[in-house]
Amino acid sequence: MKRFSSHLVFFGVIMILMARPCLGQKFKFVIPPIDWTSGWAAGVKVSTTGPGIEGIKSINKNWNARIGFSLLPIHINQNIDQNNLGLAVDAWVRTGGVNLQADFHLSEWYYFTGGLWFNLVKADLDIQLSDAVDFGDISISPAQIGTFNVVAKPGSRISPYLAVGFGNPLPDKNRKFWFNAELGTWYHHKPRFFLDAAGMIEPTANIENEKALENNFKGFRFYPVFTIQGNYRIN
Repeated sequence: MKRFSSHLVFFGVIMILMARPCLGQKFKFVIPPIDWTSGWAAGVKVSTTGPGIEGIKSINKNWNARIGFSLLPIHINQNIDQNNLGLAVDAWVRTGGVNLQADFHLSEWYYFTGGLWFNLVKADLDIQLSDAVDFGDISISPAQIGTFNVVAKPGSRISPYLAVGFGNPLPDKNRKFWFNAELGTWYHHKPRFFLDAAGMIEPTANIENEKALENNFKGFRFYPVFTIQGNYRIN
């Protein structure tokens, strides 16, 4: 016990001696000023989130701030065969969103980036039989059987984003044009499903089936993002 007490006293003396040069001094956290008149660029990108645009601002030699928008709507209208049943599928799928990011550059060719996306991902499907169903002498038309609608959305519209990048979204003063590429992902929580139906199949659009779909797709929480972007330095 005496040995422990002596070590504690010794440690206290050392801490006091180390603190003495700092006594009476005031410390301030200083943020370097940002030059808002220069260090601006505009970019055009092609990505798994769709085509889009970006504005880029240099904060200092290591940091860039970026804001952008991308959107890719896809329409699918086709007939498919499922278990000997013809299905007419009409689907609208949309991806994209608004991104707010900060880049940290380890070098001119390599950087990490992160931020938030307000994602616009959505899938809306209408499914109907393309042919009548016969039960003996009874024929039931696709309109009588009804239409089944499925809407899928991400669990959260606000998605954290992390990526690694190559190149530089903001060209240096000796270049006007520059390219960069990014590989990353955003996290949107597990998808949510909303069902609706009309006709004879209307009872199948219930909360139990919505929960079953959400459970089956609960692992789809990440959206892969690959981007190639061309940038023009404004000033």
